[in-house]
Amino acid sequence: MSWSDPARRFEPAEDVQLRAELRDLLGLGPVMAPASASAAAPNAELTALAEDLRREAQRRSRTQRKRPTWGLLAAAALPLLAALAGLGSWGFQQKQRADGLAVQAQRQEQELTRLASTHATEVAQERQARQEVQQKLQLASKKGGRKTEPYLVIPVEKPLRAGAEDYQRVKQNPQ
Repeated sequence: MSWSDPARRFEPAEDVQLRAELRDLLGLGPVMAPASASAAAPNAELTALAEDLRREAQRRSRTQRKRPTWGLLAAAALPLLAALAGLGSWGFQQKQRADGLAVQAQRQEQELTRLASTHATEVAQERQARQEVQQKLQLASKKGGRKTEPYLVIPVEKPLRAGAEDYQRVKQNPQ
């Protein structure tokens, strides 16, 4: 219920009378029946005071500073902007990490490629050396007159008898 509603029930008579006087002084509408006859005629001082009050109220209502809506929107958008900035910095850090890992993976791949090529050249050199040795062995076996020996045989002179000097008898022969 509005403060200016005259249908208030439980209000002291002094309040009703004061409201009626203020309504009359401000020129807000018909005056309720005053509680006393002395309040029916306002004097010149009260009328001047009421006029001053009305002018001041109008001046304040015209000059009342209204908040700009952009300021309100900016205040509401600050937490959102802070969250977006945080997410952006986190994303930037993640991108930096991903780029670093990609560079590291590329370096490892290059190192593995280099090692694989080095190993392949070593294996190729080994094969070539084996083939050369096999060719030499085949040529040597053909020159030596021996039949198909795929590897080089170094001739060893065999002694005529097993060396008796190599061992000593510990026991006598039983006769």
